[in-house]
Amino acid sequence: MTMSATSPMQDTQPVNERLLTFDFARGILIILMVLVHVLDFYGDTSTHESLVGSTIRLLASWQVAAWFVFIMGMFITYSGQQSLLTGLKRALGLFALGYALNIARGSIPMWLSLKMGLVTQEQLGSYTPTTELFVVDILQFAGLALACCLLIKHLFPAPKYWIGCALLVTFLSPYFWDITTGWSYPDEALKLFFGNKHQGAMFPLLPWLAYPLAGMVFGCWLKYSNNIQQFFKTSLWIGAALTATGTLLTMTNTDYHMASNMRAGPGMIISLTGGALVFLWLCQRVTQGQSANRFVSLLCFWGRNVTTYYVIQWLLIGWGLMLVGSQQLPQIAAVSAMLVVMVLSHFGVLLWLKVRTVRSMRVA
Repeated sequence: MTMSATSPMQDTQPVNERLLTFDFARGILIILMVLVHVLDFYGDTSTHESLVGSTIRLLASWQVAAWFVFIMGMFITYSGQQSLLTGLKRALGLFALGYALNIARGSIPMWLSLKMGLVTQEQLGSYTPTTELFVVDILQFAGLALACCLLIKHLFPAPKYWIGCALLVTFLSPYFWDITTGWSYPDEALKLFFGNKHQGAMFPLLPWLAYPLAGMVFGCWLKYSNNIQQFFKTSLWIGAALTATGTLLTMTNTDYHMASNMRAGPGMIISLTGGALVFLWLCQRVTQGQSANRFVSLLCFWGRNVTTYYVIQWLLIGWGLMLVGSQQLPQIAAVSAMLVVMVLSHFGVLLWLKVRTVRSMRVA
């Protein structure tokens, strides 16, 4: 990368219009996220096995979280400079928010639902208020990953090192999975790094760290690009090549390279990373010259407030168990619930922003 950050751009789009693509991308992923979360928590067996349920699974089961954290890594290097200490504080805040959300959206409503007889332990299976507290969800992962990425960026500022770290994580992670000591407290800490879905580790650091590391390279490349159109065309071809390479690699040993959607092997990680580049190219094509489009503007608004939207939709889904029960809704009711959660989450974000603005004005 020989271009300086201040080089004149051949493409006349300002920097904030560049970001429209990524806000829109996160908005699309938010829609898929709500669909799969509501399906998992509210849909009955027939809904899961229906065409609607199968389609949602196809669109959202592997890609959504991987592409979310890829974009997170991209913003680490693309956005404005911040001190290492400021970034690490934000990482700690995300990590703590993850456990606070576990209590608010999981442990408390589940405990109340059991006490009030709204759901039975048989319906919940192995899930209990205690297991919900210690779930390793994407916010815990995001906090750990952000800290790791910031430290790697600080210690090794060249993108070639980030690519090397991403490849190491991609190919070495399976050798570290499921490391345990047999002691409960150390194992609760270890599952943050090497755990599996059965332990409640939805997003262990290995292998998920590979996606934001790859995103850092993409963000740095974008930052010093002087032609957005050419940048996205090139990234499309690179993405297609990575997707094809990852798919072929996966076919050599499907069980090893696919593993599970919550803990993919090397082939699927490479394929999904390539898919992220293709997806972002599609988003750029849609948003090009569409800043006044209401649909694009709505999804960009959701994308800019992704953490707030994420927390609110989980609170709605978690407390909604007290109304509809666990995995009890037929297809039409489940689809209706998806729409309700999206709409209420939107107004929840608006309310939160208004409250925060009022508080800031009072402080000022």
